[in-house]
Amino acid sequence: MTTPADTGFLARRTSWLPGLIVFLLAGNLALAQDAPPEEQLAAVDAAIAKIETWLNDADNNRSSLESELRANTRRLDTLNGELTDNRQAISRLNTELNNLKVQSQTLEQDRETQRTLIAQAVRASYLSGREPYLKLMLNQEDPGASARMMQYYQAYNRARLARIEQFRDTLAALTQTRQKTEEAAAQLSDRQTSLDDQLRTLASEQAERETLLLALNEDIASRSGELAQLAQDREHLEALIQQIQDAIAAIPAPEQLTPFSQAQGSLPWPVDGAPLNRFGASYSDGNLHRQGIVLRAEAGSPVRAIHPGRVVFSDWLRGSGLLVVVDHGEGYLSLYANNRSLVKRKGDWVNRGEALATAGDDAGMDQPGIYFEIRHNGQAQDPAQWCRS
Repeated sequence: MTTPADTGFLARRTSWLPGLIVFLLAGNLALAQDAPPEEQLAAVDAAIAKIETWLNDADNNRSSLESELRANTRRLDTLNGELTDNRQAISRLNTELNNLKVQSQTLEQDRETQRTLIAQAVRASYLSGREPYLKLMLNQEDPGASARMMQYYQAYNRARLARIEQFRDTLAALTQTRQKTEEAAAQLSDRQTSLDDQLRTLASEQAERETLLLALNEDIASRSGELAQLAQDREHLEALIQQIQDAIAAIPAPEQLTPFSQAQGSLPWPVDGAPLNRFGASYSDGNLHRQGIVLRAEAGSPVRAIHPGRVVFSDWLRGSGLLVVVDHGEGYLSLYANNRSLVKRKGDWVNRGEALATAGDDAGMDQPGIYFEIRHNGQAQDPAQWCRS
C-alpha cells in the first residue's frame, strides 16, 4: 500500500484529541448504541452528579430515619415503663379489692349476727312487754337498785344503737371504697388498653422505619457501587486516552496527503446504505440532538474509510460497540461505530475506500449498519456536507 503523506499532518496530529476524549469517555455509560459520543459523556457526568445528589439526599433521609428510630425507641421505653407501673397498680387494686371483699363478707356476717340478736331482743321485748321496765320504775323497796338498772338498760340500748349505727357507717364506707376501687380499676384497665394500643402502633412504626432504613442502606450501597464503577471506568478510559496520545506522538511524519478540508462535498459514504436520520435531529423527548448519522447497511458488508489517514483506535468501547477512529490530519476525525468485526488495527494506514470493519447487526433504530461521525477539533460536523449526495 502506498503510504499517504502530508507535510501538515504531523503538526496537527494531536488537534483532534479533545474530540476523541469526548468520544471515548462517553462510552462509560451504557446508553443506546446510536447515542452521540458527546452526549454520552454528558450523560456520564449527569449520571455521576445525579448519583452524588441522590446519595446526599439519602444520607439526609437516613439521618432523619435514625433520629425517628431513636425517638421511637425512647418512647417505647417510656411506654413499657408506664405499662409496668400500670400493671403493678392494677395488681395492687385487685389485691385491695379482694381484701375489701373479705372484709365485706365478714361485716355482712357480723351484720347478720347482729340482726339476729336485735331481732331476738325485739321479740323478747315484745313478748315481755314493758313489764321489767315498769317493775323497775314501781320498785319502791330498793330505789338505788332500780336507778342502777335503769341506767344499765339505757346504756345497753345506747350501745346497741351505736353498734347498729357503726355497722351502717362501716358498710356504707366499705361500699363507697369498693365502688371507688372498682372505678379506679376500670380506669386503669382502660389505660392499659390505651397503652397497649400505643405500644402496638409504635412497634409497627418502628418495624416500618427499620425496614425503610434497611432498604435505604441497601440502595446507598448499590448506588455507591455504581458511582465507584463509573469512577473506575473513567480512570480506565483516561489511561486509554493517554495510550492513544502516546501512540499519536510516535507516529512518523508522512510525506504526502491530500488535505481533508479540500475534499468537502466529494467524500464517499462509508457504506452503501441510506441514512436513517438527519444530523442534529432531536431525540429522547427533544432533550438531545444527534451528532452523527445512522447508516443502514447489510450486516457483514464492508465499512470503508472515507479519506486517507491512520487508525488511532480500533477496539470495543462500551456504548459504541466495535469502534474504529481514523485521523485524517488538520484536526479531522472520522468515527465508525457498532461494527460486527474489525479489519484494521491501531496504527494502520488506510486509503480512501479501504475496508476498516464490517457492518453490525444493529446500528441503532432497529436496523443493521453503522453509526458514523465526522469531527473537526472535537466539534461534530454534518456528514451530508462532506460526503457525496
